[in-house]
Amino acid sequence: MNKNYFIRNKNFSLALLMCLLIACNIPMLSQFLNEEVEETNPVEEPSLPEPSNLDSQDSESTPSVTLPDNENETALPSSPSTGPECSLFVASDGDDNNPGSEGQPWRSFQKAAEAANPGDTVCFRGGTYATDNIYLAKSGQIDEPITYAAYPGEIPILDGDELLTLGGGVSHLRISGFVLRNFNIWGIFLSGENHYITLDHLEFEGGEAGIRFTYGETDESPPAEGPVEYILLEDSRISGSQYTAVDCSPGPCNHMTYRRLEIFNTGISGEAFYGSDGIAVDRGHHVLVEDCYIHDNGGDGIDLGSRDREGNIEAVIVRRNRVVRNHRNGIKVWAGGRIENNVVWGQGDIAIFAGIWNSTIEMINNTVAYNMWDPSYSERNWAVVIGYPGEIPKPEVNLTMVNNIFAYNTVEGGPTGVYIGPGVQLNESHNLYFSRVDGEITFDKGSEQEIWVTRQEIIDGTWESTSGGGEGDLIVDPLFISGWPDVDLRLQPNSPAINAGDKGFAPDEDVMLNLRDDEPNMGAYEFD
Repeated sequence: MNKNYFIRNKNFSLALLMCLLIACNIPMLSQFLNEEVEETNPVEEPSLPEPSNLDSQDSESTPSVTLPDNENETALPSSPSTGPECSLFVASDGDDNNPGSEGQPWRSFQKAAEAANPGDTVCFRGGTYATDNIYLAKSGQIDEPITYAAYPGEIPILDGDELLTLGGGVSHLRISGFVLRNFNIWGIFLSGENHYITLDHLEFEGGEAGIRFTYGETDESPPAEGPVEYILLEDSRISGSQYTAVDCSPGPCNHMTYRRLEIFNTGISGEAFYGSDGIAVDRGHHVLVEDCYIHDNGGDGIDLGSRDREGNIEAVIVRRNRVVRNHRNGIKVWAGGRIENNVVWGQGDIAIFAGIWNSTIEMINNTVAYNMWDPSYSERNWAVVIGYPGEIPKPEVNLTMVNNIFAYNTVEGGPTGVYIGPGVQLNESHNLYFSRVDGEITFDKGSEQEIWVTRQEIIDGTWESTSGGGEGDLIVDPLFISGWPDVDLRLQPNSPAINAGDKGFAPDEDVMLNLRDDEPNMGAYEFD
């Protein structure tokens, strides 16, 4: 059987699937072990609702930085909660011949960029600044950064074809509190060798990308001006990009923190949606993506390490994110990382795709459900794929997969819920599977032999005896608050996933920062 079929083909039929199972004689796990499968089925297959369009029905469909009513509400402020101590001033009705004082402000960002020195804080009054091609060539110092910030309580808008470029080697800057719009290419561009840059409380609208880190002739080429490192991007909203919203290409981007971002509506218009991700880091180590809401993008939600072909990248962490309705993959970690406490639903293709290169992958306390359900953009595929034989025929992956919920992820005509590749060394326990009675897991033994693990084989210990995992696994309905189309993946009070996790692996907090107790739940939510 051609394994690439399920990964790439988006039009395979139910008839062909039956051929694969019957005529092509793809075995179940117990058949692989020469054991008999009982005819009885202890758990009923969940019924499949009629497909619906989420745009009009889902509580999360309207772009907003406020979480839906069925979750704790936390809003991203449009400006910093505490104002900076301003030393220089810019106003839309100022004059660049002024001294830059509060009473006599400058008019342009470029004037401020040329005049500011280490330790200065330039405050911009509210209003619209029609501008283009702002070039920042001066660096701050370790203890004296240069800060460009919104005046407390006001929102300056940078409006122009080309916006902020940080020259090669510029470091120790903070840019805070601006709206950037009507730019043709990139809202903020870090060209290379930029270090210790803070970007916060920003809003980007449109362009090819909201923020671009590094550049080269191609994605495979080395960066023209070197890597970027020690970058903090937080409390910001990026929407409407034609391509990837936050793009590190070709990289590397090291020691990057992306925190409390809302990213949506990238790659929805135009023809290049395959490369239109929420966050993409082609190369980089020590990358943290946390507490973000990444939804309704034409490509992937989070895509990390796609060019790190040597694999085994250190300190890549994706945690406490809500990754919703992206038209391709949800979370993609190519070369190693920890995927923890994420809620991943409504993707159009594979929800979590990891271990494409040699790597160590940890998947802990994630809730992955209702993926590939919207017929307007979905394909048929596995919901979770680890260690798939692609460019590397047999990637060597050390996989720890504990305390996750994988439910309602496949529909009639699709493959199993979870795929585990032939090069995977597996540490698996305390997961809940509830996607397909006749095949919850594809256990790839290599040589084109993919074994479908049924629910019965998880119940009767066949899976445990073969994989070395299986302890504490469940194959029951997790009892979410609500299913498709009004998806709410918190647990009902009588959910079997409550207190069913392994304390030794569970993080101290859940996706909403609620503390977990000594008997943690499976999945991203701790029942309160």
